[in-house]
Amino acid sequence: MKRIYAGHPVTLSMLLIFIAIMASCSKAKNEEQEFIPIPDAKQISIAYVKALSTAELIKIKDEGVIRGVVISDASSKNLENNRTLFLQEGNGKSGLMIELKAAHNFILNDSLEINIFDQTLTKLNGTVVLQDLATNLVKKVGVGHIIPRITTVRELQANKKDWEGSLIRISPCELSSDNGNYSGKMKIRDGKVTLASYILADAVFNNQELPQEMMSILGIVRLNGNEVQLAPVNMREILPLKYVVDEFTKWTNTGINSIPSSTVNVMQTEVADWYGDPKEGAIKQLANSADLVFTKPGKIYPYLPKDSIDGFLRLQRFDKLNLKGLKVMEVTFAASKSMGITIFSEMSGNQSINLTLLPFNTGIDEVNIGISIKIGNSESYRLTSLLAPIKETGKFYTAKFIIPSSLEDLIAMGISAGKGQEWLENPKLDLINLSSRKTPGISTYYRDRYIPMIIDKVKMGF
Repeated sequence: MKRIYAGHPVTLSMLLIFIAIMASCSKAKNEEQEFIPIPDAKQISIAYVKALSTAELIKIKDEGVIRGVVISDASSKNLENNRTLFLQEGNGKSGLMIELKAAHNFILNDSLEINIFDQTLTKLNGTVVLQDLATNLVKKVGVGHIIPRITTVRELQANKKDWEGSLIRISPCELSSDNGNYSGKMKIRDGKVTLASYILADAVFNNQELPQEMMSILGIVRLNGNEVQLAPVNMREILPLKYVVDEFTKWTNTGINSIPSSTVNVMQTEVADWYGDPKEGAIKQLANSADLVFTKPGKIYPYLPKDSIDGFLRLQRFDKLNLKGLKVMEVTFAASKSMGITIFSEMSGNQSINLTLLPFNTGIDEVNIGISIKIGNSESYRLTSLLAPIKETGKFYTAKFIIPSSLEDLIAMGISAGKGQEWLENPKLDLINLSSRKTPGISTYYRDRYIPMIIDKVKMGF
């Protein structure tokens, strides 16, 4: 038999063909294979990546990956397109807007790993964007969850650049828009500070009716130039607060000897313990005869007869109700229709407040209620409601108050950090009568100016 040696032309040709085929197969396989970051790939923080974006376009020269959790909800469609998502590195850490070259199928809470070497960063109206990513650079590595920062509008505005692209919750707040629906440029208001928001035309909850209650809203921080905005993640995360309501229908102390102190009038219900000043009010009693036309028969109401600095209906922490975390208070009240000589008598004691009341000048005199935050034994800071002054008696209205729930808000009111933190741990506040006579010729003499107030219920949101 004739032997064929390795150096023979036929053998050499066959060997070269075999090598070429194997190389071609290997190349095709590599081209089809998705990018899978190696387990020990160098992780680069999102904060570091965002800090690189000092120009309009920049190429990332660091080799490594970023990791984070998807905080945007593609199913809500409140995003620019189906190629966009937001990724946050961890609780309290930076977030980043990601734009892929093609539509993606990543969902809320997916944990992702992204190869960023030689990729492009840009800024879109102040928002840092990692753009034009090939889908094979993004790998799902699991499922996670980001706990949002719970904050206020004031605090968000102070930290807008650091928090841009991350998840926050504003609580409490009121939502408003030009047509009363989720649409266009929505507004988020907590107290006196307003934040811009928006609902895109393709969002699944676009044009649905806005809630009337105070809410808690979850969103992603966006920048539009120097303006900070909050883009709601979805409608499921726009939540009502948890409310406790005292309608003053279940008193636990109406007996004559149930007041433990002569310096404070304790008015206990099954919901909370309220306090008043024995000489100035508040006191609890059945409705005055003049008020029977608009009150409930047999109901015992708290009255604030005077607008004295010493008159108050105080609420503070007790065993029944822990006020820590209180965010909203809604007070339903009315001006009494009483005129002439009027006696307000505390049901559970011998106190009485005697007044001679002038007729109410409807449309001129003003009825209003406020809240005073009590700091220590001597300091107080007043909150005003979102309700315009009332110019009639004998009709119940509801005033809503945003209660400061962050140290930043208390400091902005002029309260020191130490005292503010102490108050947040143990809130104490007074309902006060801010009504005033606007009729010409009425003096500031105490017998002229009083407009007694009756409280129907208090609703507390946490």
